[in-house]
Amino acid sequence: MTEPFDFSRSRIDDHAEKVGIDIRPVVEIKLDRDKLYRFGADLIDMYPNLFESQVQSPTDYRITKRFIFPGKGEAEIPTLGFTPRGLVFTFPRRIAALGEELELGQLDDVIIDCLKKFRATFPGKKIIKVGLVNEYIFFTADLDSARLICERFTKLPPPVGGEIKLRINLRIDDFNRIIELEAVRKLEQIPEIPGQIQAAGHGVKVRVDFNNIDMSKDLDDGAILRTLHEGRSFNSRDLYGFLNGPSGGEQ
Repeated sequence: MTEPFDFSRSRIDDHAEKVGIDIRPVVEIKLDRDKLYRFGADLIDMYPNLFESQVQSPTDYRITKRFIFPGKGEAEIPTLGFTPRGLVFTFPRRIAALGEELELGQLDDVIIDCLKKFRATFPGKKIIKVGLVNEYIFFTADLDSARLICERFTKLPPPVGGEIKLRINLRIDDFNRIIELEAVRKLEQIPEIPGQIQAAGHGVKVRVDFNNIDMSKDLDDGAILRTLHEGRSFNSRDLYGFLNGPSGGEQ
């Protein structure tokens, strides 16, 4: 048996928050390039702390933001992108490579403002699904994360030199609550050898996708906010109860 381990906020090594928006009819990047450019320019004017540069090609559109950390480096993040399903907002909360936590605050109102601008730019498009996705990596140090996952969540023996990834949907009436767990290794650069990396411990990657089930109607602002609020509540409270079990912390 592995030693006791509690998942907690203090053990989060890396954290990205995403909001995925399913649109119908889909946005055609090649055909809608002028509208996309106007939409992106408006977002950059509205929220320059989150959106900075537009990147556009016949098959790709995204907005990036360069986050600068004096003395540590910088990270360029695609904070808005388009997929065949719709829009994806991505906001870094903690960047493991730089050891930095970003104080972005509550972003639900930002999402609503951006979607209002989207609806104005693309009249006739419907928003049918909203998903709040949080991707965490919990650092387990020398504790074998594959063994931890197997012993706590399955009856499987730990894979020797192998991989394990679990997917569970704790579905309720109105929402999917999908949790994925995966054993990962933390890698870091070797200071004395540029370009070389080494293993620096183990981790558990936890991906939580909280989204609405009913996709039959165009979601209004209230329905979107409800999904986001319920998703945040699940991440801050119930997630730790699931990860740690009845006797674990941060429930």
